[in-house]
Amino acid sequence: MLVGIVATAVTAGVAWLASGTAGAIGAATAGVVAIALSLLAVRLVGRTGRAPTVDQLMVYGIGVVLRMLGVLIVGVLVMRDAERFPPLPTALGYLGVVLPLLYMETRQRS
Repeated sequence: MLVGIVATAVTAGVAWLASGTAGAIGAATAGVVAIALSLLAVRLVGRTGRAPTVDQLMVYGIGVVLRMLGVLIVGVLVMRDAERFPPLPTALGYLGVVLPLLYMETRQRS
C-alpha cells in the first residue's frame, strides 16, 4: 500500500510539472484506481488459497482481468473528460503505479 501511495505522489508530481493541475489530477486519479484494483486483486487471489502460477491460470487471470479493467477505466475517464484527465498524464499515472505494485506483489510471492 505504501508503495502505491508513494508511486501515486511521484507520478502526480511529475505530471504536475509537465502538464499542470489537470495532469496531476489525472495521474493521481489513475494512481488511486491502480491501487484500488491491485488491492482487490490481491484480496481475491488470496481468498482462493492458491498461488497465481501457470498451472493455476484461473487465479492468475483474476489479477489480469482486474488490471485490464483499470485500463478500461482510464480510457473511459479520458474519453469522457479529456480536459480534466489528459490522456498522457492519466495513462502514465496508471502505469507508474500499477507496475511497481505488480513488481512488489511478485516479490512477495517468491
